[in-house]
Amino acid sequence: MPRLYCDANPRMVAYVLDGGGSGYQDLPPGHTCMEAEYLAIIYGLNEYYLKWNKELDARQDNIDTELSKYTKDFEFGNVASPADKTKRPLPPPVLVCCDNEVVVHQLIRDYHIGNDRLRILAQRVWQMTKNVEVKFWWIPRAENLAGKMLK
Repeated sequence: MPRLYCDANPRMVAYVLDGGGSGYQDLPPGHTCMEAEYLAIIYGLNEYYLKWNKELDARQDNIDTELSKYTKDFEFGNVASPADKTKRPLPPPVLVCCDNEVVVHQLIRDYHIGNDRLRILAQRVWQMTKNVEVKFWWIPRAENLAGKMLK
């Protein structure tokens, strides 16, 4: 299961995807540390899903290129491919690693979320992970690869 490391401070969010890929984004002023942690997870998951879709597109392009070698002499007309009718496969499971223990426990629904702004951000994370196997895991700050990008 790939790991997605997320970390933030009130000025910036960062993510590192185990096995390739990392990024960071400046935040506008006015966010708390907790809000920034949620935004880092949202940003990291979004980038994970975008990477997965790019991989699917690249695979389809390779299949189309190979297929065109063998079918260039045939006229198929305007026929939809089976891929047009089928849903895209879901991304593989991912383990989201975060060094903010409260955020992790809130996302796995161990802790109540009393702040309305944090609750909205948590709902956004839950919506993003609705049909995908995502686990949230607390790690010590020293082990958080994304935290090294914030220094």
